[in-house]
Amino acid sequence: MKKMLLLLFMPFLCFQINGQSIAAQRCAAFEKGMNLSNWLEAAWQPNWPTANGYSKADLAKIKEAGMKSIRLPICFARITDSIAPYTVDTNNLLFARIDSVIQWTDELQMNLIIDNHHEWSLDNEHWRTNRERFAHLWAVLANKYRYLDPAHYTFELLNEPPLFFALDSLNIMMKDAIDSIRQFTTAHTIIVSPNASSIGIAYTTNYKPLADTNLIYTWHCYDPVDFTHQGFSWTNPVFPTGTPFPIIPTSFYESILYEGMTRLNHWRDTFNVPVFLGEFGVGEYADAASRCNWIQYMGSQLDSTHIPWFYWDWRWDFTMFNSHEISADSIIPCFSHSLHLYGDTVLNSVNGELNQGIFEVNLYPNFIASGKSIHVSVQGVPSFICKIFDSLGRLIQQQNFTQSDVTIPLCLAKGIYFAQFTTRDRRVTKKFVVD
Repeated sequence: MKKMLLLLFMPFLCFQINGQSIAAQRCAAFEKGMNLSNWLEAAWQPNWPTANGYSKADLAKIKEAGMKSIRLPICFARITDSIAPYTVDTNNLLFARIDSVIQWTDELQMNLIIDNHHEWSLDNEHWRTNRERFAHLWAVLANKYRYLDPAHYTFELLNEPPLFFALDSLNIMMKDAIDSIRQFTTAHTIIVSPNASSIGIAYTTNYKPLADTNLIYTWHCYDPVDFTHQGFSWTNPVFPTGTPFPIIPTSFYESILYEGMTRLNHWRDTFNVPVFLGEFGVGEYADAASRCNWIQYMGSQLDSTHIPWFYWDWRWDFTMFNSHEISADSIIPCFSHSLHLYGDTVLNSVNGELNQGIFEVNLYPNFIASGKSIHVSVQGVPSFICKIFDSLGRLIQQQNFTQSDVTIPLCLAKGIYFAQFTTRDRRVTKKFVVD
């Protein structure tokens, strides 16, 4: 069918937004990722840091699954002296392991988050004794890793700050650490989190972003924790097995997950800052049907908000593979579909159910210059709605169409965008880049 220009409906219309920040572009570039868990953060292991946690072949498999990024949890506290001058043991084998991961991600062209994980013993009474120690560690790390390409390597200040640690005190520590990093590099983006990062409580209108503009914010989601963590002996308390998902009454999980996500999106849009999901997962002791229900629900929420994510974890307690064997043949199908791995690109509907029927969308080109148009061809439906979102998940423009072959004029700043095409019961999302 002949292409129809929409100038009749949109004469010289140009949708313009503020240029996306470097931090927003880098956050969007995470796309999908994996945590390398139970290795460099697991200081309780014999002979830590072990040499055999992960290999380049493992990262290649992660990339083969469709993931762009790696988050590397590291227990830096274990090698940082607790008394002044807070010497960091840079000769420790831990750094050799980190250097290996840096080399692997560089060779595989993947993004890497260097994550300062646990053992900082922060609380409202004793945090001041760790303030200078924490800032000094980040001065050492920033000086050591300032050579890394800031487009692909990011620093995460602290994994899951304690739940009841006062935000005023936490912000002082975060600002000190950021100032320490900025002595050596202003180019690298820094990741911060306001508290223990549960989706239901992580972000409220009471939390204000920090002054530094080259920051990304993060949160974690394992809600409801008595479901996702059931059966693990290492939790306190230990949650018994047999808890299903959805939990009855369904309003319980909806209030935690749906309302929590709504609160997060509102906070993100209010302050216009980039946010990503740094950890989420469901443990292997939950029953198979409930695990699928949970990951399908989470997948549908991530589809609708376009938030980058990192799953926890690859092969251990939260594995998405049968028998812990890593391959396209052994992945549990609902995980592959919900997280769009191994080439599965069909999006979940909002309620987590699978899309039904034929709805094919072809968008081209995928890379366009500022001020140019995108061309869209659809099959299987007489009409559709097109919504354009930026990398922060903000709706930029929306248009109803009754043609199957259209040209959509755009005027967007450089960055990553998502075009979402919806009918009454189906949805397809396509990514494109304005350069």
